[in-house]
Amino acid sequence: MKKLITISVLALIITTVYGQEFNNLNSKIKKVSVFPDRAQVTREAPVNINQGKSLLRISGLSPFIDPSSIQVKGEGDFMIISVNNQLNYLEAIDESEEVKNLRSRIEELKIKIEDEKTNIEILREKEAFLTANRVISGKNENISAQELKSITDLYASSIESIRKSILEKNRLIVKYEQEKNKLENQLSGTVSRSKTMSTEVIISVSASRAVSANIILSYLVSNAGWYPSYDIRVDDINEDVKIFYKANVKQSTGRDWSNALISFSNASPSQSGDIPELFPYYLNFFAPVARDIYSSDKRSAEFQAMAKSTEPEEASEEGKEIRIRGVISPEVKIISAGTVFSFEVDMPQNVRSDGKINTIELQRISAAANYKYVSIPKLRKEAFLTADIHDWESLNLLNGEANIYFGNTFTGTTMLNTDQISDTLNVSLGIDNGISIEREKRKEYTSVRTIGTNRIDTRSFITTIRNNKSDPINIIVYDQVPISQNKDIEVETEEISGGILNEYTGEVQWKTTIPARESKEYILTYTVKYPKNKKVVLD
Repeated sequence: MKKLITISVLALIITTVYGQEFNNLNSKIKKVSVFPDRAQVTREAPVNINQGKSLLRISGLSPFIDPSSIQVKGEGDFMIISVNNQLNYLEAIDESEEVKNLRSRIEELKIKIEDEKTNIEILREKEAFLTANRVISGKNENISAQELKSITDLYASSIESIRKSILEKNRLIVKYEQEKNKLENQLSGTVSRSKTMSTEVIISVSASRAVSANIILSYLVSNAGWYPSYDIRVDDINEDVKIFYKANVKQSTGRDWSNALISFSNASPSQSGDIPELFPYYLNFFAPVARDIYSSDKRSAEFQAMAKSTEPEEASEEGKEIRIRGVISPEVKIISAGTVFSFEVDMPQNVRSDGKINTIELQRISAAANYKYVSIPKLRKEAFLTADIHDWESLNLLNGEANIYFGNTFTGTTMLNTDQISDTLNVSLGIDNGISIEREKRKEYTSVRTIGTNRIDTRSFITTIRNNKSDPINIIVYDQVPISQNKDIEVETEEISGGILNEYTGEVQWKTTIPARESKEYILTYTVKYPKNKKVVLD
């Protein structure tokens, strides 16, 4: 009883303040600006404001609102006096579609169970009727033996049919009950997650006369964000590279974004607004971290999940256009201000509050590129096609995973790394099987000799590259000679077939053009001298 009184008092406080009633507004989401780790939501609510002071309330908002980000503007002849926000524990957020579907399926099962139970009752009535008539018939002395046998047979078959039907319906009831229990358990867990407080905003206004106006409310909300991904398409190395820019957005704010205009920004509104402190400015040489452009193992867990949920469709024979399942292509306007930019999608979107990825295509870019092949036969006997894209800063690209299509074939994935200091963006386009590469040890030039107290180990390799394509190719081939870290170990390079040797790293580079249907060979030979009583591991 005390609990009921407390709730009633709270409800009274919520609906009135000092005897003044709230004017509850029905607001709708009009715009959402999505940032990498949050979103700014803009709502609009029409309102009729009476003369004098009044209180307006917008309720049922997400509980994940940043209170310091709440802004309210008014359109109309009135004044906003104050804006406050509070959590409402009595008015929870509307049930999600998932909860509604679960409740609907449970109700359907309940009806089926009731129908089957009613059918069983009818069958039992039939059974009782037959049993009663069998007893009466058995006491009737005027019935012949043949008639009695016919009645008995009819009774037996009817009873058998009835009891089988009852058995089947009981089994159906058990099945329905089990399914209903599972759904109720699922509902219980889902409702417990969705049963949360909501946020409401209280706006105090004043008007000299009754007016029709419009309230615009905006706020930042967490549990939302986006990240980019790409489809990179190369039909031929004589053509431009095509980049399909996509936004992957998800949110679990507790409120669906229904029919809202959405924009995607690379800004970070979560940064502190405090004045920063200036520290001493120290200079040193920049040492870039080596990045393996041929490996896809560096994908994040979210990118892996995204790759599974948006498997690329097979390319058409014409191959003139990439079509990705589940991707829509609205009109997009790009707004740029310095290093901050945003994509404004002109078509209203629906993004449910279920934490699932929604993919929206932002733009299609055709960019000039210089193509070349790269190979490291010591590690992998394959040629990787790469594209150097110039002036890439103007494309508003961000770090992200890219699906690669080459010549109407999906060749794999790569990471688009925009954290580069170069004005040229290098993109790996995968392996080209039209180029054959072999690296073999030249046994006749490989030997181990002992001279005095030293052992001289000679290694020699030949790398053969064949261009099986109908056009010439530009290719860079890498190999290496070992680098000594001990004064007793001496390394001498004997032959590198005109390649360029980096004496600090031991890297050998051959840069060449190979005509169509032709081959080229490169020889790498080096010797290692070290004390014969020591062991040095060479490949």
